[in-house]
Amino acid sequence: MADAHTRRATCRLCGSSDVHPVLSLTPTPPANAFVPAADLDRPQAAFPLDVFLCGDCRHAQLLDVVDPAVLFENYVYVSGTSPVFVRHFEDYANAVIDRFATPADSLVLDIGSNDGTLLGFFQEAGMRVLGVDPAHDIARAASARGIETLAAFFTPDLAREIHAERGGASVITANNVFAHADDLTGMVAGIAALLDPGGVFVF
Repeated sequence: MADAHTRRATCRLCGSSDVHPVLSLTPTPPANAFVPAADLDRPQAAFPLDVFLCGDCRHAQLLDVVDPAVLFENYVYVSGTSPVFVRHFEDYANAVIDRFATPADSLVLDIGSNDGTLLGFFQEAGMRVLGVDPAHDIARAASARGIETLAAFFTPDLAREIHAERGGASVITANNVFAHADDLTGMVAGIAALLDPGGVFVF
């Protein structure tokens, strides 16, 4: 776990090296890293929470990058456990379909799709759906209930594979994903490679 994080020297938004610390918080274990009672006496990995500000583009960010596999491959939070969140996703899907006249049978892809709650509403409206989420157990459970989900991180290479196999996406969504991504340029490149010319990206 000692090598589970690195510190960048540049802004992840614009690439500038003019980044300065503005707030230091106590190092913290990953969110939702629940510890079994038998392990309470064992030291738990904690990672820096130092906020930096870019002097060029003014983007506030953490420069410490925790290995995404540590954070997400065994993630436990699932969207469908919150009735309020489920209603929000239903309204969200309906708003996208209505506003952008999303045609039936078009492809909708959700990056960081979790248990597929959002995609389920697009599927009910007649769209083809695909989730991409690195949490293996959650992705497997979503697929088992009919929301096909790739247990993977979204990358430009994966986006091109999906496009080759299924065509372009009319809608791509990413909810609370940019906040956790280090390679913003790669994520945007993947979205650009997969999105239909008339498609919409919602984040």
